[in-house]
Amino acid sequence: MPATFGVSNTFGLTPSAGGHIQESSSESSIEVATIRNAQGVTVKAVPKPLVTKTVSIKGKGDAGLAAVIAGNFTSGAMRVTSAKQSESNEDFPDFELTGTAYSNLS
Repeated sequence: MPATFGVSNTFGLTPSAGGHIQESSSESSIEVATIRNAQGVTVKAVPKPLVTKTVSIKGKGDAGLAAVIAGNFTSGAMRVTSAKQSESNEDFPDFELTGTAYSNLS
């Protein structure tokens, strides 16, 4: 289990045991379909059914990128969509993992 310096929620995205999580964030979004009248005023707004949840975690150490496997996107399943690992002679290696989950609005 990776160490988490005060991070209590990784929102379903977890690095390898060699990683130390320092920051996590989550954002969910939906698109809205709108109808405007001749004056440009929105007269109807309806949410589209797709909910996109994006999660990002940052930390130090090994992110375990070799353990990431390809897979299909299924409703509600978190998939890694971006991974960065950087090294420096001055500090420990840094990593950032970003994952995306798609689900239907219910």
